[in-house]
Amino acid sequence: MRQHSVRSIGRCGESRQGRRRAVAVAALAAMGWAWPAVAPTALAQAPGPELFATQPKTPEELWGAVDYLSRTGQHRQAVPYIEAFDKAEVGDAELLKIRDRFGPGSFLRLADDPATKPYAQPLADRLVAASRNLQADPERIKSYIPALLASKEEQDYAVARLRESGSFAVPAIVAEMHKYGPTSPERERLAYNAGRLDTSSVPAWIAVLDSPDASLARDAAHILGDLGDRRAIPFLTFPAASPESPAPVKLAAALAIEKLTGKPFEHQPKAPVHTLDDAAEALARHQYELPSEQVLLWQWDAAQGVPAPYLAKKVDVEGIFGGKLAGQALLLEPKNRRAQVVRLGFLLERAVDRVGYVNFPAKDQETYAEVLAAGPEVLGDLLRGAIATDRPTLAAATAEALGKVADPALAAQGGRPHPLVEALSAPGRRLQLAAAKAIVDLGPSSPFPGSSRVVPTLARFLLNGEKPRAVVVDGNPARAAQVAGALRGLGYEADAETTGEAGFRAATQSADVELVLAAHDNAAGSWDVQDVLSTFRGDARTSLLPLFIYGPKDLEYRRPNLAANYPGVKFIVHTDDPAALERQIGGRPSRLSDEERISQAKQAAETLATIAARPRSLFAPDLAAVGETLSGAIGLHDVEGHVAATLADVPSPQAQRALADAILDASRDVALRRDGARRLARSLQRFGPLLAADQEVKLAEAYAAEDDPELHTGLGAVLGALRRTSRDAERPAGATFGPDRPVEPPPAAPAEDAAR
Repeated sequence: MRQHSVRSIGRCGESRQGRRRAVAVAALAAMGWAWPAVAPTALAQAPGPELFATQPKTPEELWGAVDYLSRTGQHRQAVPYIEAFDKAEVGDAELLKIRDRFGPGSFLRLADDPATKPYAQPLADRLVAASRNLQADPERIKSYIPALLASKEEQDYAVARLRESGSFAVPAIVAEMHKYGPTSPERERLAYNAGRLDTSSVPAWIAVLDSPDASLARDAAHILGDLGDRRAIPFLTFPAASPESPAPVKLAAALAIEKLTGKPFEHQPKAPVHTLDDAAEALARHQYELPSEQVLLWQWDAAQGVPAPYLAKKVDVEGIFGGKLAGQALLLEPKNRRAQVVRLGFLLERAVDRVGYVNFPAKDQETYAEVLAAGPEVLGDLLRGAIATDRPTLAAATAEALGKVADPALAAQGGRPHPLVEALSAPGRRLQLAAAKAIVDLGPSSPFPGSSRVVPTLARFLLNGEKPRAVVVDGNPARAAQVAGALRGLGYEADAETTGEAGFRAATQSADVELVLAAHDNAAGSWDVQDVLSTFRGDARTSLLPLFIYGPKDLEYRRPNLAANYPGVKFIVHTDDPAALERQIGGRPSRLSDEERISQAKQAAETLATIAARPRSLFAPDLAAVGETLSGAIGLHDVEGHVAATLADVPSPQAQRALADAILDASRDVALRRDGARRLARSLQRFGPLLAADQEVKLAEAYAAEDDPELHTGLGAVLGALRRTSRDAERPAGATFGPDRPVEPPPAAPAEDAAR
């Protein structure tokens, strides 16, 4: 950079302003810039860009100006130089050189002022990308490989540089190893230096364990032991334990585990199969922290004879490694039930992710066949595990499959309800619907624990709203409204209730409820916060809903008994800020597409109609209890036909009157009105007239005025049934109804256990 002279611009003296100006002068001089003479005035601010005698042009000069102006608080004046820097063609190496000269804080400082904040994150992303590109540059990496076999100083320097490349350095080292014999000094030195790399190289060395070259796999095991990362232990376990492992690999893997744990392989606290099970299950439970949804996955490339990186989705990374570890556990112990469950979970989760939940199993019959073949015991364990680890989509797909192979008796298992019954009240709309449909399809003939929850679960889907719902329980109406407003800002449809009783009703009436928030000092009504907790946690419909208690910051310490008595309940600080609330509850709600939401309502309506069409069904008596929901749902276009079919088989005034209202509504689809008339006539025949008096009059008027022949006929059947039943009503008590056949009485509710 050119050197310029600096002209003194007045006395610095002992004044604070003079000292500040002197600092600015020195800073500008250090960057090689000069400015013309100006009057020696006392300025409160450091010199700005107007004093540059030579305007910055190169990327380094431009960033020097940005750095100076941002450090002296002149962020707005820095913006033109940032924009010029953005437009300049700055290569990765030059960008990192600028970072090293001015320091990372020079870039991070941009986020401190509104004027430069929009440029901060894009520049930070450029730095990260440049660093990554430079680290992965194969030519750069290859240039250091020969030094690994040179003098000690050269080896140390090469190792330091290759550490910066992490796993990207491994393929070049492996390629160099191929040049030498398994026991050659060069091979040993390469392995020694590879063991001095950073632990970021571990994923690639784990991939080398899969090499068919036993000597190379042996070296990889030694290197993993030297790197000191205990995360490699599960991947070393199978080579160390398997009787099929080549002797050199088996010994090297055992020694590596001893080096990582401090104990001989034979004296490890867990058996090899349990180590593999634990690691596979940890991946299934998402307990390994992965940086993002897109992850770099290292696998052995047989064609090139080196490990190679692949960009993979998080679910695939977990599935590949978890499935591999579970498969190895099964090789050591073929009847290992835990490994069977974990492996099947990975298989199913990846299949659903690949084709989409709504397209499974139709678009992956091969995986579906393997899932069904696993049998009800494995599927039941998988369903419970998916619920326990908060994987509702996997649980829903598992429930659907379990319904195809489960015992229709749905007997309790080990003192717990059947997994499909547990799923009825687990969080997740997909799961609840899949479980209810599976149970109905199984057609159980005898009551079982939880059978009374099937129909209410299905009915909640008929009024499936556009947004997921949250319930707020707070005796302070103003505060409840604040929290509900924050939830709406996150995308919830929030109900603010001032009593525990009302909050509980709101949480159980719809399948859309995903979250419950309750105030720590709820006082309105007869319930206090402990009543709220015990009721919500004690009812199967709400026991698994996420439940948060909000209040002051020290609430967790002021009320420790709540956490002790109600495990799983979480404490948050009261706030009306959506962003602060989002951080505390762990994110925004799940959202379903309009198509899937409508599809769910249709499936629920179809299933309820199936129940209604089976008068002797175990679930038929429960339809009357959801009459209000059914009556409201007949006004919804997407489900009205199936709802009408269900209402016709419900022996209640509410059902008949809802059907009559639909028939009398001239704005409705004529096909629905025709079908509804036929069904209402049948209902009148079976259960007698339960209509309101004014509805009977309106039905007669509609019959007289109707022009549509088919609807006119249907209305005629309704009037005929009304007249017949009115004659029957005049008969003495105890007489049978109708001259030809008796009216079928409502089916008696079968005896059911206490859970019903």
